[in-house]
Amino acid sequence: MKTSIVLPDSSRARLLQRFGAAATAWCDDLDALVEDFADGWGLRPLELLPAGSNSVVLRCESAAHGQAVLKLTPDPEIATQEATALRGWTGVRHAVDLLDADPGRGALLLEWLPEPVRLVDAEWSLEEVVPLLAALRVPPPDGASLPSLADRVEFIFDLTDGRAGELPPLDYLPRLLAEGRAACRDLAQGGTPGLVHGDLHAGNVVRAGHGRGLVAIDPRPCLGDQTLDLVDWALDGTTDERTARERVDLLSDGIPGVDRDRLWAWCRALAVAVAVSLLRLRPDDPWGRFMLRWARG
Repeated sequence: MKTSIVLPDSSRARLLQRFGAAATAWCDDLDALVEDFADGWGLRPLELLPAGSNSVVLRCESAAHGQAVLKLTPDPEIATQEATALRGWTGVRHAVDLLDADPGRGALLLEWLPEPVRLVDAEWSLEEVVPLLAALRVPPPDGASLPSLADRVEFIFDLTDGRAGELPPLDYLPRLLAEGRAACRDLAQGGTPGLVHGDLHAGNVVRAGHGRGLVAIDPRPCLGDQTLDLVDWALDGTTDERTARERVDLLSDGIPGVDRDRLWAWCRALAVAVAVSLLRLRPDDPWGRFMLRWARG
């Protein structure tokens, strides 16, 4: 079926920034790619949805599924890893369902979540999120080929090092970044290994309507210590150490298998990365300024 997808300039710019000039041809050929999958999977594309820097996402009518989401990325490896993670969470109601996949061509067909509201745009409580965090703690999928948590740590700090250049010069920041990276490297070698979402925060959890509840989306998965997935929830909006400790206690008490001291160590080690991420966008952000002070000890 014929489609006509007009990719906004802002979306094209994000894809080119993420993937380089090689994504130009992919963006130019997007109409044909969508049409191909629409024919193959029985879809009628309805609208472009907001997406990050890695993909283009469309709401579709599906002959087999009613409504569905077609997610396309120029990088087949990203699609392959996401499909692997979603298959690992098959049957977990707090993870979005994978309906079909052609990861070699960068395509995933996902369930449509009705009336979706991202938690970052809503009121939420940590107690509400605990069942989701517990449900996602599954063993490594059989035969899964995913990056290690150590690889994910290097990605996080490589990204943070680049972002740190957008901040006003701080003579102590390179030392904090090096110390945070080293601490996270050490932590990544321990803990009980499992499937790690890798980017689990309030922007990647949706509260869906019709009784669907909280659902995690957009994993950047790896294999290793699942404690990493709790850090953003312990630190979200935190501006004092007492609150951080209370959240770590709540998560440790509410989720089976969580090591309280290990979670605290992850929070301390990642504080500088959280600070840089926040302060590059809002230099006076109270959360970001506390994270930076906390990282300095």
